[in-house]
Amino acid sequence: MDEKKKPQENWEERAQLGPYQLEEQMPQSPDSPGELYRATHEKSGATALVLKPSAEEDVAGLKDCRVRFICSVAPSYYALEVEDSRGRISVESLLVLFEGVREGVRRMSRAFDDPHESRHRWRLGLAVAGAAVVGVLILSLVHLAHVSPPPGGSNPLANTSPEPMSDEVTTAAWEQATHGGLADTADAGGFVLARPLPSEPFKGQKRPPCTRYAEVELVGACWVPHKLKAPCPDVLYEHQGECYLPAFSAKPPPQSLGQ
Repeated sequence: MDEKKKPQENWEERAQLGPYQLEEQMPQSPDSPGELYRATHEKSGATALVLKPSAEEDVAGLKDCRVRFICSVAPSYYALEVEDSRGRISVESLLVLFEGVREGVRRMSRAFDDPHESRHRWRLGLAVAGAAVVGVLILSLVHLAHVSPPPGGSNPLANTSPEPMSDEVTTAAWEQATHGGLADTADAGGFVLARPLPSEPFKGQKRPPCTRYAEVELVGACWVPHKLKAPCPDVLYEHQGECYLPAFSAKPPPQSLGQ
């Protein structure tokens, strides 16, 4: 009798993960960081995406935090907002997380498309209801443990304060995440994302004349060439096989009242 009950107990343990009831599991690639499920919150009944780590070493890197993914139609924008965290989260981590959330929603919508709803509504519903869950797990599992701050401790950090971020580099990073798009270059053998240059400069981006030898002029603005070549990582922009970062004008130094 005990042996017959054991498989059922294992299933119940697997089907419940934290406050979420796991439902369908989407097909995963060999390099997937874990198992991705469509799930339901046991109290609110809200639809969610839940990523279950696939290895014990990944679980060791988990950290408690909560983020909120916002999708607005008018005005049109996406935003990823830190609601609660026991430590500081780098802007680079949020950038990579932002694209990770979008990719997770895209993968789920392709695997479990609802025939009674349009593809657009299904993607939007999953993005609004479940992206925060995927964001918490993917951020803890992949990005926080692997993103290293630049030397000198100058890495801009996003904390839990609801006040808008005023740092120029932070603003630039958020503009990249909300304004830059991803081009799907998938073929039958894989799924690859490339980020092309935007059609117009970002808000606050440096305009010509650009710094000689250090910057180049593209789409009416200044860009910093990167030593990496295409395919570029998500935090860089690709143009004719080269990788670039947008250049932003430095803030003027603060002036005293007596000046």
